[in-house]
Amino acid sequence: MTYPSVGLVAFGIATDWIDGAIARRGGVAAYGRRFDLEADSLLTLGAAIAVARRGGGTSLLVAPLLRYAVVAARDPRTYTAEELLSDRISGIAQMAVLVAALLPWPLRALSLVAVPVSAARCAALAALVTSGAVHSTPHMRPAEARLVHTRRRGDR
Repeated sequence: MTYPSVGLVAFGIATDWIDGAIARRGGVAAYGRRFDLEADSLLTLGAAIAVARRGGGTSLLVAPLLRYAVVAARDPRTYTAEELLSDRISGIAQMAVLVAALLPWPLRALSLVAVPVSAARCAALAALVTSGAVHSTPHMRPAEARLVHTRRRGDR
């Protein structure tokens, strides 16, 4: 039996590792970090769709879709180190259980924790837009962050 979803996700993860190595070797473009984040998020959404189509439940789509609402509310460039760490850990855990849900048995048994991990990811995402949940500095919407960034550059 073939598992094309696993192949596509594995290809996506492999190319993600490769583009990171290339970026570190050739210098970093201003948009590179954001592009990598968006590519990772799209990969996660694709994996969630594949898992839902295999019977994993549509509730697993909530966290990947919620991430786009969070980015609309707050620019990821304004995350503190703690928030960035929380975002990365919860995102990696989410991807791990989604990949496990696409694998053949017995590894698919790890998908039993997919819903709790997805709920934890939702909580981590909600903390990014809840004022004072992780730290006490004010949050900025994407347009505000761009304005502040432009002002700082213009002050030099």
